[in-house]
Amino acid sequence: MSGISWRLILSSQAALAQASWTGIRLIIGYRALAAGADPVFLGALASSFALPALLAAIPAGRVADRVGGTGMAVIGLLIAAAGTAALLVVPGLPALLIASAIVGLGHLLVMVGHQSFVAHYSTADSRDGAFGALTAAASVGQLVGPPAVTIAASLGAGSNGSLPDTGVGLLVCLVFTLLAAPGYFALRGPDANLRMRRRLQTKVPSRVRGLVAIPGVWRSLAVSAAVLTTVDLMYAFVPVWATDNGISAPTVGLLLALRAAVSVLSRLGLTRLIGKFGRKALLLASITVATLALMALPLVGTYGAIGVMIGLGIGLGIPQPLTMAWVTGLADPSRHGAVLGLRLTANRFAQISLPSPWEPWLRRWGFWASSGPTPRSCSAPSPL
Repeated sequence: MSGISWRLILSSQAALAQASWTGIRLIIGYRALAAGADPVFLGALASSFALPALLAAIPAGRVADRVGGTGMAVIGLLIAAAGTAALLVVPGLPALLIASAIVGLGHLLVMVGHQSFVAHYSTADSRDGAFGALTAAASVGQLVGPPAVTIAASLGAGSNGSLPDTGVGLLVCLVFTLLAAPGYFALRGPDANLRMRRRLQTKVPSRVRGLVAIPGVWRSLAVSAAVLTTVDLMYAFVPVWATDNGISAPTVGLLLALRAAVSVLSRLGLTRLIGKFGRKALLLASITVATLALMALPLVGTYGAIGVMIGLGIGLGIPQPLTMAWVTGLADPSRHGAVLGLRLTANRFAQISLPSPWEPWLRRWGFWASSGPTPRSCSAPSPL
C-alpha cells in the first residue's frame, strides 16, 4: 500500500471518529438538560468522559508501542460504539455518567492508536506536518459531526419547538463510529511492517517516573492540558449558552462547524508557520486568542458567536499538533506511545479537575441568570 493510500485511510478513520466524538459531546449536553440536570451535573458529566482515560492512557501508550496503533484504534472504536449504544437504550442520569465514561475510554484508545501510528512513522523533520495532517483530519470530523448530529436530531424532534431528539443524534454518532472501524483492515499491513522494523531497535523502559524526568516534558504537558481544557469547556457549556439564549440546536451545530473549519485552515502550512515564527511564539499567541474568545462567549448572541468561533478555531487549531510533535520529539522512538499516553493523562487530569470550579464564573458572566439550577430557556430553544 502506498504512503498516500494509508494516509488517506487513517485520515478518514480519524475524521469519522471525531465526527462521532464531537457529536456525542454536544448532544449529551442536551440529553442531560432534558433529564433535568443542573450545572454541577454538567461539570460531572464533562469529567466522566475523562476519568477512565486518566488511568488508561499511559498503559495504552505502552501497548501501542509494542503492538502498534491500528489495533488499539479499532478496539477503541468498538468500546466507543458500545458506550454510545448504552446511551441510546439505558435511561437516567446515573446511566448517562457511566455510558459517557465508556465512550470517553473508547475515544481515548482511538487517539492513542492514531497518534502512536503517526509518531512511529514520522521523522523529526516531518513530525509537525504529520501531526498537523492528523489533527486537520480530526477537525474535518469536528466540522461534519455537530451539524449532522444536531440537524438530524432536530428533524427527529419535529416542529414543536422542543429540545432535539437526542436518540436520533446518538444514532448518527453510532453510525459514524461503525463506519470508521473497517479502516483497520487496510492499516494493519503498514503497521505490521513498521513493528517488524522497530523490533530491531533497543527498547527503553517506559515507567512514568522516567517519562516525566525527560527534560522539557512537564512544560509540554502543561501547555497541552491548557489547550484541551479550553476545548472541553467549550463543548460542555455551549449547549447551556444556547438554551439560555434561545438558540436552536442546528445553529449551535453550524457554529461549532465554523470553529472546526477555521481549525482546519489554521493547520494548512503549519510547517512553514513554524519556520517563520517558531513553535513557542505560535503556541503563546494561539492560546491567548482561544482564552479571550472563550471568555467572550457568554457576553454575545448568535452573530457575536461567529467571531468567537473564529477566534476559537484559530486558538485551538494550532496548539494541538504542536504539542503532540513537541512531546514526541522529547522522547526516544521506543517510548513515543508511552509519552503520548502521558500527554493524554495530563489532559484528562485537567478535564476532571477544572469544570466544576468554573460554575461561579459561568453564573457571573451570564450563563445562568439566577441562582436556580436550570437555564432560563432550556425547554424551548427558538430557531435562528
